[in-house]
Amino acid sequence: MFLANDNKEIKRLHLRIKFLTFCFFLGFLVLSSKIFYLANLSPELISNIDEKQIQNIKRPNIYDRNGHLVASNVIISSVAIRPNLLRNKEDIVDRLLSAVSSFQREDLEFKIFNDKKFVWLKRGITPSEQNRIHNLGIPGIQFIDETKRFYSSANTLSSVIGYVNIDNKGQAGIEKFIDLQVESGDSRDIYLSSDLEVSHAMRDELRKSMNKYSAIASAGILMDINNGEIIGAVSLPDFDPQYQADALLPENINKVTHSLYEIGSTFKPFTIAMALDSGLVDINTEYDARKPIIIGRHTISDFKPQERVLTVSEIFTHSSNIGAAKIALDFGTDYQQSFLMKLGLLDSVSTQIQDLPSSSTPKNWREINTMTISYGYGISISPLHAAVAGASLFNGGRLLKPSFLKIKDNSNIIYKQVLEPSTSEKMKKLMYLNVVNGSAKRASVEGIFVGGKTGTANKLIGGSYDKENRRTTFMGVFPLDKPKYIMFLLLDEPKPTENSHGYATAGWNVAPTFSNIVRRIAPMLNIKPSSIERLYDYDQIVVASN
Repeated sequence: MFLANDNKEIKRLHLRIKFLTFCFFLGFLVLSSKIFYLANLSPELISNIDEKQIQNIKRPNIYDRNGHLVASNVIISSVAIRPNLLRNKEDIVDRLLSAVSSFQREDLEFKIFNDKKFVWLKRGITPSEQNRIHNLGIPGIQFIDETKRFYSSANTLSSVIGYVNIDNKGQAGIEKFIDLQVESGDSRDIYLSSDLEVSHAMRDELRKSMNKYSAIASAGILMDINNGEIIGAVSLPDFDPQYQADALLPENINKVTHSLYEIGSTFKPFTIAMALDSGLVDINTEYDARKPIIIGRHTISDFKPQERVLTVSEIFTHSSNIGAAKIALDFGTDYQQSFLMKLGLLDSVSTQIQDLPSSSTPKNWREINTMTISYGYGISISPLHAAVAGASLFNGGRLLKPSFLKIKDNSNIIYKQVLEPSTSEKMKKLMYLNVVNGSAKRASVEGIFVGGKTGTANKLIGGSYDKENRRTTFMGVFPLDKPKYIMFLLLDEPKPTENSHGYATAGWNVAPTFSNIVRRIAPMLNIKPSSIERLYDYDQIVVASN
């Protein structure tokens, strides 16, 4: 009897052992499956996300023209989570907040209290943050390596380089151009035409002038007139490409390429060149500038009236609006439009930077528009427009395609002959005389031939021109005996200073800014001071008449 009972007890024990073994085995299977599922979560996560969003395109490095690295790639870690796997979400929020101080409760709750399969918690975390989050042991947390753009040049070249968004995709400038190149299979490193040191000097001097003259903005572009390379481009206020949000602020728009301005008398060189290139007008041709022009309700007058007959040369040197308007009237609206079109001043500029605006012109181009456009009112262009068209006035009449990338072989430069070489020679002389005798005296640089034209334009506010708010501009060329560079500068709303005798016109602010920049960058560009003999020789040049 005892033996039978013992056998029954042993059988029950065996059954219990088998049952417990089965339970342990089942639990092991469930746990192993869960571990296997979590271990293989990453590929599934990534497959649910746009591949470019996680891995980013392989962006090439960017160098300046002298080989200085200005933009490169670094690998950073980002953290994501799968809210649909989480339990005790409030506790998880508290734990994450205790681990990373930069997290915000409201943001975390918005991301975690849902059933999405994937949510970014933070793009770009530090190694210490990653370690603290990892040690929390939260299921569904995932660390993903991403490529981030690093800009060693900070603000200096932001007008040219542009920036990328959080997904490492180009949003502006050369960075946007790179996306097009990579998509076409070209991932070679980029060499800009920009010179980092020259750009820094331009930016520094423009910033000083903004402070000195209490201006709200400024812009500057330096271009090689013989091959179209943009050596420097500065727009202030600017931004550090490392901080994408700053690039979206309205005041940080790229004023060199994307803003349009009425540039006032700095536009007169184009009017004078139009007349000279026709062969019908010479620098000694005379126009009556004794009285203002009255047309309807409009009066065209001069800032400093000479009240006499002026030659074309004097119209340029004294910056006569009356003289420029009469020149334009002689040629008419159709001729003016055709000439400006030929110089590229009515279209958008074609270059590596995309989505550039066309100039702003009157919808109904009447006689009054022809006259005001002759001296820079009624047409709005970008500084890039001015530099490209201006270069053709001084390089023998060749219209070049501007390049923000370094040009390897100058023998392959593509250009269009738009002016007679003799016109270019006359324009160089007029620009030189304007620095010697005209409104641009403060643009002179000791020992270096420079030529230039000032412009002061009242700003159009509320449908009328405000005499208290103006933009000043300057277009200059140097060294003028063997022209190499054109520079266009702009100051927005400069104010008078103690030394300007109450004036805030271009001759008092943007002209000396040009002088300061040229003096500083000339050694960087290997421009040597001219000898006294060469200065004397150039001063004796007589421009031949047609």
